[in-house]
Amino acid sequence: MQVFEPIGGQLEILDRNEVDKIHAATMDVYKRVGIKVWLPEALKLFADAGATVDEEKMTVYPSESFVKDTLKRVPEEFSMYGRDPSYKLLFGKKRVHFSLMGQSVRVEDLDGNIRLATLRDVEDLARLSDWCEYIHHTSMMTTPSDVSQDAFHIHMLWANLKNSRKTTDGYTWSARWSSEDLGLAAIVRGGKEELIKKPLLLGFINPVSPLQISKELAEGGILWARWNQPVLYAPEALSGATAPVTLAGVLVQQNAEVLSGIMMAQLANRGAPVMYGTVSVALDMKTAACALGGPEAGLMNLATAQIARHYRIPCRGTGGNTDSKLVDYQAGIESALTLYTAALAGMNFIYDSAGALEGTLTTSYGKVIIDNELCGMVTRLLKGIEVSDETLAVDEICKVGSSGSYLGTAFTSKNFRKEHFIPSLLDRRTRDLWMAAGGDDIAKVARRKAKQVLKEHEVPPIESNVLKEAERYMSKVLKGYA
Repeated sequence: MQVFEPIGGQLEILDRNEVDKIHAATMDVYKRVGIKVWLPEALKLFADAGATVDEEKMTVYPSESFVKDTLKRVPEEFSMYGRDPSYKLLFGKKRVHFSLMGQSVRVEDLDGNIRLATLRDVEDLARLSDWCEYIHHTSMMTTPSDVSQDAFHIHMLWANLKNSRKTTDGYTWSARWSSEDLGLAAIVRGGKEELIKKPLLLGFINPVSPLQISKELAEGGILWARWNQPVLYAPEALSGATAPVTLAGVLVQQNAEVLSGIMMAQLANRGAPVMYGTVSVALDMKTAACALGGPEAGLMNLATAQIARHYRIPCRGTGGNTDSKLVDYQAGIESALTLYTAALAGMNFIYDSAGALEGTLTTSYGKVIIDNELCGMVTRLLKGIEVSDETLAVDEICKVGSSGSYLGTAFTSKNFRKEHFIPSLLDRRTRDLWMAAGGDDIAKVARRKAKQVLKEHEVPPIESNVLKEAERYMSKVLKGYA
C-alpha cells in the first residue's frame, strides 16, 4: 500500500533568537518550579539518571545539561506499520500525515441525527478511514455508549483493527489498559518482538496543565516506551486558564510539560519513538469553551513545530477542528484554516483532520468524507509548483500560438491529473446543472457518499488463526471486568 507523504514547513513565525528565548525560559521554570510526576517509578528513573528529585513533593528539577543529554536519545524519525505491514508511515523531518479526529461522545449519523455513539459507529468509522485516500491514520473516533466503560478501550482497539488496515490508536491510560491493548496488538502483529520491530499503535499522553504528569499516564508512557510503540506528548494547555494568557507563556509551559514526558520515555527505553505535540488553544473568555477552531490554534501549531524541530523531535499538532455544531460555513472556515496552518507548519502528524464538530464532542460521518477531500486539497497545496524545462511548457506555448487551444492536446492529457486537484465531492457545476441534479448541499451529498462507502468498501479480513487467537484474548480480558 503506497503512501504519499506531503512535505510542509513552508511557514515559520519564530526566529532563532525567539526559539532560544523559549528554551531558556523553560529551563528557568524547571529550576524554579520543576515538574510534578505522580508515579514513584518515574521519579526513580529521573533520580537514577542524575536529575534532582524531591520525592516528598513528587517533583523533578531537570538541569539544562540533563535535558540536553537526555534529548540526544530521541530518534529524529521513526516508522509505523499498519495492520497490513506493507502500509508504512515515516514520521520526521517535515513530512505531513493526516488523522481522523478522536474520542467524541456523540455522532452526527448517516441521516444527520445527533445521538450517542455505539460500538457499531466505531467499526463503521474505521471502515470509512480505511477507504479515505488522504487520511493516513485510523484514530479511535468516538466513544461507544453501549459497552462497559471499564473496558471500552479494548473494544475500540479491536473494532479498529478489524475494520482498517492502517495504523491506529491505542490506550496509554494506566498500566492495565496499556498492557491489554499492547497484548492485543502483539497477537495481530504476530508476537511481541514483531510488534516492537514494526510498531502498530500510536499512544497519546496529555500532561496535566499546569506542569504535571498523572500517575496513570506515566504508567502507560513507561510501558509503551519499553514496547517501542510511538507516544505523542501533547498538553491541552488553555491560554488564560491552565496556562498563561500570553501565547509565548503557553509555549514555555507547554515545552516544560512535553519535554518532561519525552525524557521519561527515553529514561525508560533509550531511543523510544516519541512526538512533541500540542493541543493548546485559547480559552474563549465569553463561553469558557476551548477555542479549538480559533486562530490561536494555528499559531500554536506553527510555533510548536518550530520548537520541536529545534530539538530534532518529530511533532504532532491538531487541525481540521471546528467549534461549529453543524457542517456549515463556520465549520468550513475553522477546519480549513486550522488544517492548513498545521500542514504549513510541517506537523508530522495532524490529529482531528477529519470528522470533528463541536470542538471534537461530535463526530460527523459526512464531515469525514468532506475533510478527506479537504486533506486532498491541502496535500495539493503542499506539493507546490514544479518548475522544470518540461513544466515551463515553452514548446507547448509556441505550438499552440496565439489562436489555438490547449484543451485536448497531448501535453494537457499527460499532465492535468498531476497538476490539478480534481474533487470528487466539491461541486463546480453551474447553478442550473446543480439544481437539475437535485440541488443538495454538501452535507447531504457527503452523508450519501458515506452510506455508499459503507455499503461497498470491503476491508480484507484478519487471518482466521489470528482472529481466533485475538477473540480468545478479548474474552479473557473482558472476563476481568465482569
